[in-house]
Amino acid sequence: MLEFDLSEQVKVFYYATQLPVSILKNDRIEQSFPEALVTAGQIITGESALPIQYSPHEYNTVQYLSSEFGELFVVYVFDDTYVVAAGPFLTEPVRDGMIVNMIQSEKIPIKLKQKLESYYQGINEITPQTYYYCGKLIASLFNARNMNKTPDSHPIGKEVGFIQEYFQNTHKNQEKMFSHPPFFLEKKIVNQIKIYDIDGALNTLMEINLLSRAVLAKDPLRSLKNSIICSCSFFTRAVIEAGVFPDIAFTYSDTFIQQIEKMNGISEVRNFEQEMLKEFIKLAKDKTSAKYSRPIFSALQYINNNLTQKLSLADIAKHAYVHPNYLSSIFKKEVGCSLTDFIARRRIEESTYFIAYTDYEIADIASFYHFCNQSYYCTVFKQHLFVSPKEYRKNARPSC
Repeated sequence: MLEFDLSEQVKVFYYATQLPVSILKNDRIEQSFPEALVTAGQIITGESALPIQYSPHEYNTVQYLSSEFGELFVVYVFDDTYVVAAGPFLTEPVRDGMIVNMIQSEKIPIKLKQKLESYYQGINEITPQTYYYCGKLIASLFNARNMNKTPDSHPIGKEVGFIQEYFQNTHKNQEKMFSHPPFFLEKKIVNQIKIYDIDGALNTLMEINLLSRAVLAKDPLRSLKNSIICSCSFFTRAVIEAGVFPDIAFTYSDTFIQQIEKMNGISEVRNFEQEMLKEFIKLAKDKTSAKYSRPIFSALQYINNNLTQKLSLADIAKHAYVHPNYLSSIFKKEVGCSLTDFIARRRIEESTYFIAYTDYEIADIASFYHFCNQSYYCTVFKQHLFVSPKEYRKNARPSC
């Protein structure tokens, strides 16, 4: 029996937010809402434990965490035994290309792709602000004072009530023109990124940073990192709007976030934001192809983002806002090959990773990239790379 009735607070959180939440006892899920809580880790490994590493001795402190599979969680350590965890949820959608990258980087069996797609399509998507205030709500619901807990060896310190703190923060934000960048400045910097105006974008960024940043964590370094990561996500969306393929943009984003997490100084993190912006603008300038018409460029984007999905001329033309016959006629003129040949070549190029770095059956890889059978896949593979998949795998690995 629980020493403190955590279940009532958990119900309040769940029915107020409609977001999943769990009570953990000694790192095992004791109770969850909804009852059938599913995570990517459970799909991949079969284990029911939450796929996150939290700090077990940061008592009465909100921890904003992500799993290795991109899910977000809010964790609150109540004492040595009990932990409350809200999640999983997302702050932006997981696209097909991201799932393929996950399968590659985490060595996930490719047969699980469809299950992962269904899982990520059904997961709750919330705004970054909602994510932040979920932590505030949990802190309010589960602080020791509300639980009628006698103070123990883990000091709580002075806390401001959630409602009072919320209105204090709201008032501060209004005084400072709202510390998240005003909408007109965000639109301004997006347009500057689209026209590759590095100097203008840097000036707008400086103007934004003259405002006080939103406090996204109690630790100043962690708060700044979270803020710069938000900037990274914003820049990523901007270059995608400018015409950069999403898979390339998200690879840049992942690389920058990894660099941010390795930094140990506030000035280092703060200065990195400008360098990150310059690199994103260079990416937009280099990767945005001026040689293609808008319909062809849209078609290429759609194809590259859906290589492991079923692709048809009708669907691609619909995405490019042109008639299928027109798309087919101009595609070969601009790209130099037919639409069918281009799709096959791109699928072969993408599949070489699995040939070289995994032991998956060639038939499974062929099916993953929507080739009708292994024989046809091997034929197309050899047409483009001049070796068979087996030879490619052998050549890619050092001999023992």
